[in-house]
This record gives sequence, C-alpha cells and structure tokens, in this order.
Amino acid sequence: MLLNYTSHKKNIKAILAQSLGICILWILMCFDLHAQTIEINTGEIKLAEGIIVKTEDIETAQIKTEEIKTTQDKYIKETELLISNLDSDAETTAIYLEELQWSKNIYQTKEISPEFLELLDNELGIVKQKIDADTEQIQAYKDQITAFQNRSKVYADWVMLLSSAVKLAETIAVTPSDQFSTTKKEADIAKGFITAAQANLKEKETLVSHFTQELQDIKVRIAAKEQEFVNDLESLKVKIREDSVAKASQEKVNSIVAWKKAVNAQWVTIFEKRLETAKIRHDESIQSLKNAEFNSAFLAEKARRLEERIKAEELKKKQAELEAAKKAEEVTQKVAEVTRAEAEKTIQETARKTEEIAQEQMVTTSPEKKRVLELEAEVQKQLGLIAKKKDDLITIGAQRYKDVTEYKKLEAEVEDLINKGAALKDVEESLKKVESELKRFSEAITALESLIPSVKQEERLVSDNLSMAYGEISKIEKEITSFEDRELAGKATEHARQIAKALGEQAGLISARLDRLYERLEIKKNALALLDKTKETLNNMKAANVWTRLRSSISTKTFIVLYKDIAGSYARLDYLFNAVQLHTKDFITYVAQNKHTLTFWVKLCGIALLAIGCYFTKRRIRRLCAKKAIEFYEYEASSDYKTRLFYSLFIILRKSIFAVLLTILAVLVAVFFDLKIPVVKATIQVLICIATYKVFKGFLIEAFSPEKGDKKLFTSLAYVSPRHLYKSLSIILLFSLVLLSIISILTTFQYKSDVLELLWFIYRVGILILLLWLATQKTLIFKLLPGAESQLGRFIHRVITVIYPVFITFIVSLFAIRSLGYPVLTYVLLKTCIKSFIIAFIAFWVWKFLVYRLNYVREMRLKSEHIKKDTPDEKKFHTVTAIYHVSFNYVVSIIAAVVIIRVWVKTFRDSIDSPAAPYLVQKTFGQIGAILGIIGNGLKYRFIFEEGRYTTPLKIIFALIVLFVSFFIARYIKTLLDEKVFYKLRLERGLKQTLSTLTRYIIIGIAALIGLNLAGIPLRSLAIFAGAFGIGIGFGMQNIIGNFISGIILLFERPMRVGDVITLEDGTLGTIEKISARSTTIQTPDAITITVPNSKFIESRITNWTHPNKQMRGFVRVGVAYGSDTNLVKKCLLEIVKQNPNIKTSPEPFVRFAEFGDSALVFELYFWADDPGKRWFTQSELNFAIDDVFRKNKIEIAFPQQDIHIRSIAPFPDQIIQKHLKQEDNK
Repeated sequence: MLLNYTSHKKNIKAILAQSLGICILWILMCFDLHAQTIEINTGEIKLAEGIIVKTEDIETAQIKTEEIKTTQDKYIKETELLISNLDSDAETTAIYLEELQWSKNIYQTKEISPEFLELLDNELGIVKQKIDADTEQIQAYKDQITAFQNRSKVYADWVMLLSSAVKLAETIAVTPSDQFSTTKKEADIAKGFITAAQANLKEKETLVSHFTQELQDIKVRIAAKEQEFVNDLESLKVKIREDSVAKASQEKVNSIVAWKKAVNAQWVTIFEKRLETAKIRHDESIQSLKNAEFNSAFLAEKARRLEERIKAEELKKKQAELEAAKKAEEVTQKVAEVTRAEAEKTIQETARKTEEIAQEQMVTTSPEKKRVLELEAEVQKQLGLIAKKKDDLITIGAQRYKDVTEYKKLEAEVEDLINKGAALKDVEESLKKVESELKRFSEAITALESLIPSVKQEERLVSDNLSMAYGEISKIEKEITSFEDRELAGKATEHARQIAKALGEQAGLISARLDRLYERLEIKKNALALLDKTKETLNNMKAANVWTRLRSSISTKTFIVLYKDIAGSYARLDYLFNAVQLHTKDFITYVAQNKHTLTFWVKLCGIALLAIGCYFTKRRIRRLCAKKAIEFYEYEASSDYKTRLFYSLFIILRKSIFAVLLTILAVLVAVFFDLKIPVVKATIQVLICIATYKVFKGFLIEAFSPEKGDKKLFTSLAYVSPRHLYKSLSIILLFSLVLLSIISILTTFQYKSDVLELLWFIYRVGILILLLWLATQKTLIFKLLPGAESQLGRFIHRVITVIYPVFITFIVSLFAIRSLGYPVLTYVLLKTCIKSFIIAFIAFWVWKFLVYRLNYVREMRLKSEHIKKDTPDEKKFHTVTAIYHVSFNYVVSIIAAVVIIRVWVKTFRDSIDSPAAPYLVQKTFGQIGAILGIIGNGLKYRFIFEEGRYTTPLKIIFALIVLFVSFFIARYIKTLLDEKVFYKLRLERGLKQTLSTLTRYIIIGIAALIGLNLAGIPLRSLAIFAGAFGIGIGFGMQNIIGNFISGIILLFERPMRVGDVITLEDGTLGTIEKISARSTTIQTPDAITITVPNSKFIESRITNWTHPNKQMRGFVRVGVAYGSDTNLVKKCLLEIVKQNPNIKTSPEPFVRFAEFGDSALVFELYFWADDPGKRWFTQSELNFAIDDVFRKNKIEIAFPQQDIHIRSIAPFPDQIIQKHLKQEDNK
C-alpha cells in the first residue's frame, strides 16, 4: 500500500542522555567564552548609549576604508576610460547623424516612396536616442563616481571618530573645564543630526526601491516595445515596392534594429548604474547615520566626563578647605590657654598660609607653555572644522545643482506622463510612478527640514563661540602681561586672534550652507507641488476613463451575415474538401522534398517515438491510477481527507490522461514540423479546451457528484440540493467548452470581428444566466456564516436575505453596463465588489479565530478553576464571558461594514465627480449630495451659550450614544460584580443589591456628566432648566421624586433588605425581591408579586421578621385534660423538639406551663428556627408530632366542654300547664 502508517520505536533514554551531554557542553562553552570576553574587554572604551569602542575597531575600520579607497580608485579609472569612450562614441554618432540627415535631404529630392523616407526618419530618431543615451550614461557614471567619493569620505570620518574615541581620556585631560557648556550644546546638536541622518536614510531606501522597480519595468517595457518596433519596421519594408531601394530598405531595417537593441541595452545599463549608485548612497547613508549616532554618543560621553571632572575638582577643593579647617582647629585646641588675640592671630596666619598654598598649586598646574599649546591645538581644531565645513558647502552646492537638474527632468517626465495617453492602464501606471515620486520628494523635504534646525543651532553655537573668542582675546592680553617669556605671549595673542578669525570664517560658511539648504528645500517643494498637480490631473483622467464608452460593432447586419453563413455552411463543404485536398498535396510535396534529408527522418522518428511513448505512458498511468485508486478506496481510513484527495486525483488523472497526452503530442508535432496553418492552430486550441474540460469535469465529479456519496471531496458542504450544484457547474463547463472552442476556431481563421463580438456577448449572457441559476439557492451562503441560533447570526441571515436579491440585481446591472459599452466602469465596479468580498472574508476568518481563542481560553479557565460542566458555576462563568463573544461579533461586523462602505463611497465619489460622467448621473447624485450636505450642516449647527461654549446636534447625538452605551456597561459591571466579586466575598443578598444599584447609579451619573461635556453643554447653563424642572417636580412629579428619594434612603439606611420577610401595615406578608429607584417588589407566599412605592415604607409601619437576622422564635400552644401528668407532658414536648432537625439547639427550646384553662391545662412550647419559612413549616410538623406522641403516651388533649350542676329547682305551677293545653286544643 502507498500509505503505510508505521513508526519505529526509539531509545528514549539514549536520546535524553545525549541531549543532556550536549547541554552540559554548551553551558561549559558559554562559561569559557564569557571568561574570555571578560579578559578581552579590559581594553574597551565605553561611550554613552551603550556604544563600546575597542582598539581593534580602528584597525578594522582603516582596513575597510583602504579597501573602499582602492576599489574606488580602480573603478574611477575604469569609469573615466568608459566615459572617454562614450564621448568619442557620441561624437562619431553625431557625425553619422549629420550624414544621415544629408542622405535624407538627397532622397527627398528624388521621387522615392514615403515608406522609405519614414524608415530614414526612424533611423534618425533612433540615432538621436543613441546620443541621448550616451549623455545619460555618462551622467550616470559621473554620479556613481561622486557617490563613491562621498562614501569614502564618510568612512574616513568614521576612522577619525574612532580615533577620537580612543583618545578621549587624553582629550579630556587637555580640554579646559569651561568648555563643558559648549560640548553639551554640541551633543544636543549632534542629536538633531541623527534625526536628519535617519530621514536621509529613509529617502535613500525609497530611492533604491524606486530604481529597482524602474529597472524591472524598463526591462519588461523594452522587451514588449522592441518586438512591436520590429513588426512596424517589417510592415514598412513590405510596403516599399520599388526595387531600387529594396536592398537599401533591408539594410536600413537591419541598421535601425541594431541601433534600437543597442539603445535598449544602453538604457538597461543606465538604470543598472543608477540602481548601483542608489545602493552606494544607501550604504553611505547607513554609515552617516552610524557616524552621527557615534558622534552624539562621543560628545555625550565627553560632556559627561567633563562634568565629572568639574565635580571632582570642586570636591577636591572642598576637601582641601576641610583639611585646612581641621588643621586650624587642632592648632586652636593646642593653644587653648593663650589669649583670644593670639588665637585670632593664629587663625589669620593659617588662613594666609592656606591661600598661599592654593596659589602655588594654581601656578604649578597652569604653565605658560601649556596655555600656548592649548591655544595652538584649538587653532588647529578650528582650521580642521573650516575645511570640513567647506567640504560640506561644496557637497550641498553640488546637490543643489543636481536638484535643479532633477526638477527640470521631472517637468519633462510629467509632461510625458500627461501626454502619454488616456488609457486606463497607462494612467494607473503613471499614477504609481507619481505616488513613488511623491513619497521620495516628501521624504527628501522631511530630511531637509530636519537638517535645517540643526544647522541653525550650529550657527548660533559658532556665533556664541565667536563672541567668547573676542572676549578671550582681551583676557589673554591681560593674562600675557604676567608672562615671563614674551615670545610665548606673542604666540598666545596670535593664536587667540586666529581662533576668532577661524570662527568668523566658520560662521560665514555655515550661513552659506544654510542658504543652499533653503534653496534645495524650495526646489523640492516646487517639485512636490508639481507632482501634486500631476496626480490631480491623472486622477481626473482616470475618472474620465471610467465613463469611456466603446462603440459596439454588433448590428442587425451581424445577425444577417451570421444567418447566411450558417445557412450556406452546407455549400461550403466542397470548399472544405478542396482545402483538405490542397493541404494534403502540400504535405505530400513536403515529404517528397525532404525525405532524403536527415532532419526530416530525425523529426519523423522523434514524432513516432513520442507517439509510442504517449501510448505506453497512457496505458501505464491508467493501470497505475486504477491500482492506486483501488488501494485508497479499500483503505481503512478512507474517511480521511488526504486519502479521499489522493483517490480523487488518481481517478481524475486516469480519465483525463488521454486528452492531455494527445494535446501535448499535437503541440510537439506543430513545433517540430513548423506547422503554422490555421487548421493546425485551431486543432491545437480545441484539443487544449477538451483537455481542460476533461480535467475540470473529473474534479467536479470527484468533488460534488451526489453519486460519490461519502467518498467525494467536499462531504462537509451541506447544500440543500447537491444535484443542483453538480448539474449547474457541469452545464457551465460544457457551455464554456462549446462556445470557447467555436470562438477559438473562428478567431484563428480571422472570421468577421462583429460576429466574434456577438459570440462573446452570447457567451457572457449564457454564463450570467447559468450563474444566476446556480445562485437560486442561498443555503450555501448561509452555511458559511454564523448559525441562526445567536442574535448576530439571525441578524446576518436577515441582512443576507435582503442583500441577496440586491446582489443578483448588481450582477445583472454589471452585465447591462458592459453591454452598453462601459467596460472600464464595469471593471471598476467589479473590482470594488471583489474588494468587498475579500474584506468580508478576512473579517469572517478574524471572527472565527477570535471565537476559537475565546473558547480555548474558556476551557483553560474552567480547567484551572476546576469548574465542572453542567453546573451552576459553569453557567455563571459563561454568563460573565458572554459579553466578549457578543463584543467580538459586533466589533468585527461593524469594522468590516465601515471598511466596505468606505471602499464603495470612494469608488462612487471618484466616478461621479468626474466631468465625463453623464449629465443624468451627475444631476441625480448631485441632488443626493446636496441633501446630505443640508443634513450635515443641520447636524453641525451651533447653539451658542452665554459662557461662549456651543453645542451641535451631532455632539448631542454622540452624547446620547455615550449615555446609551453606559447603560450596557453598567449592566455588565453589575453582572460582573454579582458573579465574580460578591460571589467570592460571600456577601448577603441585600448588601449585594445595594452595592450593585449604587455602582449602576454612579456609572450612569458619570456617563451623564461626560455626555454633557462631550455635547458642549455647560452645567451652569442648566441652572434655569433645573429651576423649571424643580417647579415641575413640585407640582407634577412630587410622588415620583418622593419615591426616588425614599429608595435612596432605603438603600443607605437599610431598614429592610432584599430577601427580608416583612408584613405591611394592611397585613400583607411577603419577601422583598427587589428595591429599585421608585418602588419595591414583594412576593407573597402565594407567589403573587406586589409592587409598593418606596414612600410607603418610610411613612407607614412595617414589620420586618428577618432584621437584623433571620432567626425567629416560634411557639406551639397545646392543652391537656385535667388530671394529666404535667411532667410527662413536658418531657414529651422536649423530646419532640429534639427530634426535629429544623429547630436550633441554641437558644435552647423550653416548655412553659401557661395557665389552668377552663377545660385544659395549657402548655406553651417555645423554639427558634433559621428563618420564617422554617418556623412556619416547623409549627405544622410539631403539631403532627404532638398528636402522635400524646396518643402513644395516653395523654388526652382537652377540648372545650362545660358541666352543668343543678343544685335545686321549684315545680312548675299546674294551672299554667292546664291553661296552655286548652289553648293548644282550641287552635
């Protein structure tokens, strides 16, 4: 089998041992190298910003400088020779040009064909181009020589800087301390030069990329235009019918082609030299930046060491004074018995001696010779600076002249770009060049603007030094009066004046350099303005190109001609038969003429071998593909995508190999026998179409065919009608095969252009209809989008449902625009549509990645916090993190929508703003723009307040959005506090509610203040509104505000909390569920929700059964019959209490003998429960238990009864009874 998933076991212990050994060796090597580094680094010199200079760095820099110098000298010699050759070549070419002009004048006097004269004009033009190319090449060589020289100077400066760094200690030793401020200023200026060097480097990088692109473009352009030029010359030569100039025409054509190739090769060489020059200047800029950074670090280190020396001198002076004071104090202690006058005298004497010692030290440390040497060194330093500034001035002057030349050249190139043509391709190419030049000139301007402030600072520094030098002259003149050696005194004065003169000369040079920089800046700005104007012109040309209309050649005559040709195709069979016979005879004649040549038989044998090779290759490949396909089909892991892919590729190769090999064989036959007849070309093109069709058809079957079942490539594509997809794509392939084959054949035979255009039109219409038929089901799009379970998914599905017909309409509109003759507009709209799809695709994958990362982080957090699945903790965790998922959905969607809208707005703006747009389009979108402008002006209308501030409707809308967002933020923070903070702190429910509500009020209040500030509404301006609002509150909103204030009191005072069980004044019992700003929600035991205004809780009497805690005492009252054992009753009741788990043991339950009732002995059982609910249920449970236990212990529960005891009664009189009976009888 092809795939064999086997693995070999490896010795893990051996690998671990080897790895450990390698690690140990590596650590030992690192320690060894570190030790060596410590030993070597003893001779290092550390500068500021972490720059380290070694002694061998100077040698390396000197070697490299010498190498560059040697290479430069060698190249300059070679280049000067080339320049002299080019000069002589240019002179020869100029002479030849004069001869050509003379020949043309002679031919013009004769009656010669105009085509031959045109050939002469072409030769004259190409010879002039050769002279221009020679001039440009000479200039390119000179520029390269200048670049080499400048680079050599920069590397020489680098060696000087390294040498100065190595001698830093010696320099510090001979530098006066008062030079610290000057050195500090020089260091600051050096930092400015770093910025200029960085900008210069960026400019040179842009220049290198610019010339690299230019070189690539010119190579492509030369190759294309050279062939076109040769074809034009050949066509001119063919048109010349005169035999007298036929030979001369051929010679002219050959001469012109040779000249053209030479000029093209020369231009390629010119651009290669320009690229080399740009790279040399880039290298120079890198070294200049390195020099600037090193110089800045060197000066900073020098300033730091000077500052340290000044501090050390001051410290030393203070220590000397301290020592003198200590000695004076010792002397004072020794002569403590001496009088006060003597002590003061001793102190004065000591002070005088100390001053004399200090003066002697100053004399010994400042000799006259040393002073003169210092001045002489300063003179040499200033002379060196003068030379350097002269060199800088010369360089700036050369660059200025080069900038002028470049500006003139830019003007010519701009004129050429504008006059080049209005084709969209040319305009876009010109725009790219202009953009590149704009970037280059902008960076050059930035470099100059960053350099000018540094030069100004340098000018101010030199002016300050000049003023100090003039002041130093007077000081030295006073100082030399004490010199014993008058010759040294004269030298000191002369040196001081030389320093002042040198500084004055430096000031003049810097001023001249600054003027040159301003001139260069002005030239660059003019060039930038020219490029901006050119860019605007090209954009207008590009916009005008969008509305360029191509006239179609299709007409009713086209259909008539096509009908006649189709109707008469049967009659043309004879013509076809004759053509076949003619080509057959030609082939027989060719064979008869070449059958005796070796080349013919070599070609024939080669074709035969190729045919045989193709035949056996086809058989071999088909057998191999069948075998491998069976192996992959029977493989156990056939559901793997790689397995299905290999299986499908082998099947596709097996089915299409014949067509592919036949096409290759036909192409090779045509190449070997040089067959250029239309029949052969058409046959090859048809075979290519058939081979392509076979390959794509095979891929279509393997990828989407419903008959493949689970073996097809895209099994995860859940399409509602797979047959519809497969059928649609199959018809598109077959339709493309037929139409493209017909179009290729007719194009090869150079059929009528209007008929070919009609066929292309039919092909576009057919493809459009088939694609619309394929797009009749939206399910494929829905399967690629987020599911409809989420809110965002449902929103996207609704948007797609609305946009889908719009998209279909857009496609049809594109076709209509193209059919009306606006191909560029169609291309622009289609390109914008593709950009939109790409943006949507990127946003979709970004969203998928973010969701994947979020799910991954969720899983990791769940594992780290040991939260199990399908638990309340997991639900709380997902509730808190759901905000991130929602944020990802909306943020990615909004950003993608904004970017897509901006792309379309730019396209419409560029197209509609063009003056070439149709009047109806301009008028319609002009009115729309006017309406949008009115709306925008209305949103920007200013409402002025007394304080001078103002607001606009747009600001108010933005403030409302902020307030609206703050509600969501407050809700999210409330959820976060409840689920994360309060849950961990184990706070009670009421305190959670209070803190959450207060947090929400604070966030909304802060958001309201921010919104007012963003809207520009001052709080003072709300005073009148607040007063009116207060009056409205007093009359109309009294109850609402009262309830709101009562709610705040309830939150802070907390007489009742969420979860408390209360009884209202009317007897309603319930649990507090929520305390909001206006009302409180109570739920009764019957699950009835009651909303009570907050003011009722402040004004009326409320019974809170669970405040300050939920423990509640309950009791059960029971009566037993008289004669029952009271101790047994008590014992039974206490036993019942112990057996009930809902009764707290502390406080301890107890039984109270309440009273002797009318019919029972009354007992009361008191107990404590955790909350009112348990108390209520516990009373019922105790009643059941008491009845059961009393029955078992034969304790009778008394019920109300009364015994009547009759003591005596008198007999009823008989007379009354008899009288009553008579009355009854009468009735």
